[in-house]
Amino acid sequence: MKSSYTWILASILVLSMGFSFGQEKSITGTVTDQNGLALPGVSIIIVGTTTGTQTDFDGNYALRAALGQALQFSYLGQRTVTRTVGSSDVIDVQMQEDAEALQEVVVQGYRTAPREKSSIAATTISAETIENRPNASFVQTLSGQVAGLNITTGSGQPGANSTVNLRGVTSINGNTEPLFIIDGAPVDANNFRSLNAQDIASISVLKDAGATAIYGNRGANGVVIIKTRQGKFNTPLQINYSGILSFSSLQNNDYNLMDSQEQLGLEQERGAGLGATLTDAEIDTYSTTNWADFFFDSGLIQNHTLSLSGGSEKFSQFTSFGYFDQEGILQNSDLKRFNIRNNTSGKSENEKFKYGSNITINYSESNEPNEIGTGSINRNYILGAYSSVPYISPDDYTNGADLLSPLLFSNTPLFLIDRLNTYTRKEEEVKLIGSLNASYEIAKNLEARAVLSADYQSEFLTRAEAPDSFNALLFGGAENPTSGFQQQITTRQFSFNQVTSLNYNNQWGNHSVDGGVYIEYFKAHFRQFGFNANGLNPKTFFPGDGSGLVPVAIDPATGGLLFADNPQAQILNAGLFSYFAQADYDFDTRYGLTGTIRRDASYRFAGSDKWATFYSFAARWNVHNESFLEGSVFNQLKLRASHGTTGNQRIAGTTYFSAPDLTKNFYATGPGYGNANSIFLSQIANTTLKWETVT
Repeated sequence: MKSSYTWILASILVLSMGFSFGQEKSITGTVTDQNGLALPGVSIIIVGTTTGTQTDFDGNYALRAALGQALQFSYLGQRTVTRTVGSSDVIDVQMQEDAEALQEVVVQGYRTAPREKSSIAATTISAETIENRPNASFVQTLSGQVAGLNITTGSGQPGANSTVNLRGVTSINGNTEPLFIIDGAPVDANNFRSLNAQDIASISVLKDAGATAIYGNRGANGVVIIKTRQGKFNTPLQINYSGILSFSSLQNNDYNLMDSQEQLGLEQERGAGLGATLTDAEIDTYSTTNWADFFFDSGLIQNHTLSLSGGSEKFSQFTSFGYFDQEGILQNSDLKRFNIRNNTSGKSENEKFKYGSNITINYSESNEPNEIGTGSINRNYILGAYSSVPYISPDDYTNGADLLSPLLFSNTPLFLIDRLNTYTRKEEEVKLIGSLNASYEIAKNLEARAVLSADYQSEFLTRAEAPDSFNALLFGGAENPTSGFQQQITTRQFSFNQVTSLNYNNQWGNHSVDGGVYIEYFKAHFRQFGFNANGLNPKTFFPGDGSGLVPVAIDPATGGLLFADNPQAQILNAGLFSYFAQADYDFDTRYGLTGTIRRDASYRFAGSDKWATFYSFAARWNVHNESFLEGSVFNQLKLRASHGTTGNQRIAGTTYFSAPDLTKNFYATGPGYGNANSIFLSQIANTTLKWETVT
């Protein structure tokens, strides 16, 4: 009996202890730095779970945890702290600065290095510099942020492409724009309106040959490396919203333009123009039109981003949803963009295997009456607004046909009104950028890595000029009731890039080495299909839906075809292959050497000229780490020198696909001797075409 009671009592005690251990209680506390100042935003997570919280503005926190569970405190630039829940309900933590974490890291080719150990010329732009700026393209935000970086935009259209020049004129007649890389994926530099600037974590700009030679065939004009935001391990779910509302308007000018009375009075004195036919009393009755105010207005810009991020001990993710809407300063011009991004990263239990993915899907559509600020005066709204006479009124416009006779220069603003009403240019774009990366620690200090990336872009362009427009009637003939044109083009581009590497790093005493060997493969495809139709029926035409096309007919005067559609198609491919190596040596964080060598092959060249070799070397001296500067005012003082070569294979045009067949002979048919149909050589092959080399 006594034994039975003993077992019952023991069971009750065990159950009691288990209940006590599993019972949660409220834990509170304050987190400070090494100086005792409150740290807001410190992540606190229960180890082994996804449960956690963050400190408030005063460094205070509260959460529920069970006796014996471990709390992990993490904060950027501070050493991670772990505390076990005991009998006390209050756990205060004082964090210590992590000197290594605070060191600025720069991108050095295909890897990173502390700035103090970097021998190359690199400029890093933080997210704080570019976020919350109302630009459709993040490239425009870079203006003025990097020495020597020149950015020009030739149009005021929302989301218009910008020309980027980083290293000056590096090509005789080819591409001079830098290589852009987003999360390891080389991307097309022609259109960055699809990228949400709120997703960017940092931008690194590489300029000198020591920095860009590792990119070989694509680094001649510099390299811009974009890293997007990532989730953090051991961090509870965080939800952030960013909203921006702003306005854009035409830049104010100091032009002192004449009003109607002054303009007509001048014409009266000269005896030319409308003023020459009017009396002073009649001139006084004319009102004044400010054409700049008529064509241009303030455009509302709104940008909304909702993001979710967090992570467990072995997995983290960042997801964002973005919406951007910009009204152009010109009537009927705008841009709308939708973005979805998902970035993930993870690691195995022993942390030897690490992986990650970065995927973004973007959709945008834009309406563009004309490229603002370009073209002849009857299509250029800025030039027309400041050149138009003030005594013409918008109410004078009726239709395009009435502007043909008489054809007066003073009707310029009415030509522009007609174009706003009768011309359509709409562009829809879907863009997907994705990358996968993985690494495995084969042995101590030896790691294998692979990065696969893809860039896909589909664009649908519609351009149409109504058959009753002024331009259609002017160039098609007023007697032709079926003028105008409609163009529809579908363009698809796809590129694939793969980098596989084997990396080694080691440190002994004051010496450290870091090196790697790489293989890179790049393939790109371009497909474009469309048609251009001349001759539209004004009764059935509607821009973009393919209606209103006039049937093909025979011209009775010439016997040729009238209103024949003009189909167009292009199929182009491009390919590059490379293998290369890079090595760094550092002594005592004072002296350093960096060297690269790269061998590239391009589809654009033939025979032995297909391959080329590029190299670079750089050296540095961190003077501030010398004993004779100890305690000086210099935070960082570095002497650096570099030399190298890079190659450019975009020797004609600005894209991968420009002039792809310069090394081939081409033939065409046409009238020859005695007007007989014959075959003739239309292009002579340039069999000695070679790489452009930039130093």
